Amino acid sequence: MEAKVGASEDRFEPSYEWLREQRHDVLLVHLPAEFKDKEGLKVQISSFGGLKVSGDRRVNKKRLRFFREFPVWKDYETDEIQAEFEKGVLKITLPKKITKPPPADEEKGSTKASKNSRLNKFTKVVFGVAAAVVVAAGLTGFAYYTFTFTVIED
Repeated sequence: MEAKVGASEDRFEPSYEWLREQRHDVLLVHLPAEFKDKEGLKVQISSFGGLKVSGDRRVNKKRLRFFREFPVWKDYETDEIQAEFEKGVLKITLPKKITKPPPADEEKGSTKASKNSRLNKFTKVVFGVAAAVVVAAGLTGFAYYTFTFTVIED
């Protein structure tokens, strides 16, 4: 892209802030007074999962530009991201994915071990060690049996 003669270009880094909320997060990008409306502003999701925010505004013989990329985590609904511009602030709303809570036990007060209890973890470790011992003993016995019957006496 060629620059026009007499036009100067100023790149700048806009200030921004994150507002964290339970159902969504909000990114506020503060732009200079030359950005009076949404013309020239872009909000896109890149193929690598980044939120690209850019702007390009011509003021007299001057051109203002900015580009900023923010990481977008997997817990956002990227298809439902919304952006609006008002009074020099670009507000981008990123709705969070709704995760279902784990099913509650039907018997509350039950003495059953939960999937993550210490007893359950200990039991898994004990059975794992016991299985390893049985396998090792079996392989040792097989090796001894094979060795004793393959030795040829003169």
